Amino acid sequence: MTKQSPKPGRTSLHTPVRRQFTTPASEALSASFHYTADDPLAVSVELVAGATSVTWVVARELLEAGMHGPSGLGDFRVWPSPPYQERGRRLYFSFDRPQGRATYTANLPVLRRWLDATYALVPQGSECKLLDWEAVEADLLGNS
Repeated sequence: MTKQSPKPGRTSLHTPVRRQFTTPASEALSASFHYTADDPLAVSVELVAGATSVTWVVARELLEAGMHGPSGLGDFRVWPSPPYQERGRRLYFSFDRPQGRATYTANLPVLRRWLDATYALVPQGSECKLLDWEAVEADLLGNS
């Protein structure tokens, strides 16, 4: 079941994901994607398995690019299923940690609609106008 829960200035998507490249086929996990205009460049991705959860914060731009082709370097990568696979299009995302790599898949059209909702909140290219540059500077200098 996919659930969107919009609030003023923020939007969240709760949707099932499946771990890939495991034997036997994995059970569906719960994933939550969160976006807020308070942090307009970022998307947080929370994966929940039982009582354990892990949250990653990634660039919204990286998620957008991954809708069209392979995107990301380092510990988070994202890519779509082949374009000829119109029905059941999937979005793959991989997390690398020192303990290993885990790759998950989610429904691409569902994530596309949610990502479009983030752009309705903060249009692409206008993110930097919303940043509190004094707070960013204080954080970088360790004065927060």
